[in-house]
Amino acid sequence: MASDDPPDEEPSRRDGEGVVGPRELNYAASERVADLGEGRFVVATDRDGTPTVEDGEAAEDDRSLEERGKFAAQQTNRYVSDRNAAYGFSLTAAFDGSVAHRECFSDDVAAAFGNVATWYAGQVDADASTSEVLGILLLASDTDVTFPTKVLAPVLREHDLTPDDSIADLIEALAGDGLRIPPSERD
Repeated sequence: MASDDPPDEEPSRRDGEGVVGPRELNYAASERVADLGEGRFVVATDRDGTPTVEDGEAAEDDRSLEERGKFAAQQTNRYVSDRNAAYGFSLTAAFDGSVAHRECFSDDVAAAFGNVATWYAGQVDADASTSEVLGILLLASDTDVTFPTKVLAPVLREHDLTPDDSIADLIEALAGDGLRIPPSERD
């Protein structure tokens, strides 16, 4: 790189395309940089911004939370995989300001899912039955659920309905408890 500056003097302007001189690298002197100490700085990225130490602390807090989250995920992955079950859940969830935790490990996917879904529904609303809460949550979440046609036969039998009965008879029979699938399960 050629320069017209004397050898002992540092260049103060860009020499050539994309080359920055040492004075231009003195970021600590810029009003767009806040020194957090311990070799940490916050740099304002907008043209008119002046960073504050609080900005740096928030960025550090976010980074710290992200790092702790990654560490927690790694630990949970290890913990769940060490349970020797085909399906496993280790959940931590916040419900109205309190935090609850649930674990379930099983070789039966339906049992594992049912366990976690029932627990979640019980945490959401203690006044309603878990089956009612699950139904409401699925409807409210716009989650489509498809049941095999064969699940309707036990519902009809439970209400003493036959193919000769009308849709109005079915609606009347379901008016009290709603449609329960399968009908034999009660809270």
